[in-house]
Parts: sequence; C-alpha cells; structure tokens
Amino acid sequence: MESIKQRLKLIDSWTLIGLVATLFVAIIFFSTQSEYFFTTRNFLNISRAISIRGILAVSVTMLLISGSLDLSLAAVAAAASMATASLMNSGYTDVQAFIGGIITGGLLGATNGLIVVKFRIPPIIATLGTLLTFRGLGYVFSGGDSIVIGAQTWAYLGRGTSIFNLPVSFIVFMSVLIFFWAVLNFSVVGNYIYSIGSDPDPCRYVGINVDRIRFSLFVFSAIIAAFAGLILLSQGGTAQPRALQGAELDIIAAVLLGGVNLRGGKGSLVGTFLGMCIIGVINNGTILLNVPAYWQMVFRGTILIIAVTLDSFRKGGGYR
Repeated sequence: MESIKQRLKLIDSWTLIGLVATLFVAIIFFSTQSEYFFTTRNFLNISRAISIRGILAVSVTMLLISGSLDLSLAAVAAAASMATASLMNSGYTDVQAFIGGIITGGLLGATNGLIVVKFRIPPIIATLGTLLTFRGLGYVFSGGDSIVIGAQTWAYLGRGTSIFNLPVSFIVFMSVLIFFWAVLNFSVVGNYIYSIGSDPDPCRYVGINVDRIRFSLFVFSAIIAAFAGLILLSQGGTAQPRALQGAELDIIAAVLLGGVNLRGGKGSLVGTFLGMCIIGVINNGTILLNVPAYWQMVFRGTILIIAVTLDSFRKGGGYR
C-alpha cells in the first residue's frame, strides 16, 4: 500500500497550479465585465452559494477516490430536508427532527451501499437508479409541493454570519473539508480508501475488508449529504423535492476538475475545493452578466466535458 508521502503526491502540483491560474483568470475576466463582481459582498455571495454543493463534493471525492460513485447524493440531501421538515411540522422538537433527517440520509446511503456492495451493481448504474427513485418518492410524499417550516434553533447554520462576515454555511463547509482532508491524508482509514481505489485485490489479500469500507463510505457520504440538506433547509425555511436538482453535474465537474480520478485511487480535497471555487465563480459571473439560462447550461455542459476529458488523461483503476 502507498505511504502517506506517496499519496500526498498523487495530485500533480501542476494540476494545482493550473487550477489556481484558471480561477485567477476567471476572476479577472468577470471583474472586467461587471462592476458588481469584484466586491466583498459578491465574494460572500459566492462563498454562500458553493457551501452546500461543496459539502456534497467532499462526499463525492471520498467515494471516487475509493473507486465508487454516488450520483444520488443531491437527492439524498433533498430527501433529508423533507424528512426533517415533516417531522418539525408533526410536532417533534428541532433536535429530534434534525436527528431524523440525518438518519434518513444514513438509511438511503445504506440502500446504495447494499445495492453496490452486495449485489455488485456498478455504482453509476445503481445510484442513477436510486437518484430517480429518491426524487420520485419525494414528489409522491409531498405531492410536488414545498414543505414550509417555522423558525428552527439551528437556522444560523444556513443564514448566520461569523468572523469577517463569512457565512456560517461556508465555515461549516470548510470545517467538513479540512476534517476529511485530515482523515484522507493522515489516518489508516484514509490509507485504506486510497489503496482500495488504486487496486482492491491486494487489499483483500492483506485482510482489509473492502466491502465493509465501501459500504461504510456510502453510508457516511449520505450522512454528510443529509447534513448539507439540513443547512439548505435552514437557509430557505422550505423543503422541496426538486431541491438541488441538477447539482450533480456541477459537483462532479468540480471534483474532476480538481484532479480526482474517475477510476479511483487518486485525488485531493484541496483540488476539489479549487474546482468548486471555479464552478462557483463561473456560475456567479454568468448570472451577473445576464447570460440566458440556456447558455448557462451550455457552459456547464462544456465544463463537465472538459473535466471528463482531463480525467481521461489520468491513470487509474476502474471499479473492481
């Protein structure tokens, strides 16, 4: 198995330099096109906008590094927010509803893990199916309507601000990212995740329970997604079955741009963060420039194609 020092080198320094340069160019471009872009207020808006997707990107990064993928995490976040809102409106306390939302995410993650690990269904197929299933059940449960909630004790997670007026949601995102960056790079579990993604067969040979780790990753990734969904709920005060619909594309594009290998074994949360910043700047800039929605879709699709193309030049193992 690869050492920590070897693993820290898995993301090419040139990739990081390229990401920083791309982010810098994007900021310069939009700054010259809109007087409202390069302002403190707008950068705070960007930080708030990327927070939820950024937390989801942390989950996607860990799964991809392990050689798996979960396309349903945005749907899990939406489902968790709806479950929490329903519990709150049914008379449960805020804490009970919060825990209920987290449990909902864990159960949905366990469903994905069971399908992928036990039934050996390819992750992209399995989670594409559960994405549609979770979304559909959300519409059935709510009748397609939003679930409105009153004030909640943890509203500050989505609406509050902290030091330097930074959104609390962004601070939460950075805290989640730093914690799991440390897990990936300085723990035995992180070593297992990278090793399993590189080649699971030697891991099985030395006694590592590959299936258990992969199943656990699906569960914990869904719990993180559920937490993101609860922050989203606290931001708007409503739970919607269509919440974060289409966010999967931005998240995967950001993760792949950040240098995570689609075939597993390589990547860094630092790269994911930079990739998410690039996506956030582009999304914000196109809105400020009043770019039509259909052209924004074209840009996002192009970014995803570029991200996948870059990934195709990186070596890595497929799902095994």
